[in-house]
Amino acid sequence: MILLAVCDGATAKFFVKDARFTPLQHLASFSHTHELTHEHGRDKPGRGWSTAEHHAYEPTTDWHELQKEIFVREISSYILKNLKDKSFSKLYFISPAKLVKVFRAFLDQHMDTLHKNSLEIKEIHKDLTHLTTDEIESIIRKEEGWE
Repeated sequence: MILLAVCDGATAKFFVKDARFTPLQHLASFSHTHELTHEHGRDKPGRGWSTAEHHAYEPTTDWHELQKEIFVREISSYILKNLKDKSFSKLYFISPAKLVKVFRAFLDQHMDTLHKNSLEIKEIHKDLTHLTTDEIESIIRKEEGWE
């Protein structure tokens, strides 16, 4: 059985494929809203007026990237729950490359060696969240060498 996770920083879709000739089944969908930057928080004290020179500097934290990483951690925990409840032989994680790094780090921390050895993880570094189920299935068939 194959588990597919198709996500970007704000949307995630999960699919299951039982066998080669069975259709792709939609399992779940998640979405994450991105607030405005000023609603996330602040990491700078503001402009300094203690000297004659007035400086404003860029914040060191990109709040939108941080929210994307939090979302990927949330969907990674959902993936782990599914991997422990069901017997999957393969996991496809389809996402932009920046998010794959966060996903990989989360799985390395939380997945036991039994699941790591029995599970084949494939990564596709593309944003496919806008595609239909049939288009995603076509891509998986090509990746598996079934077409």
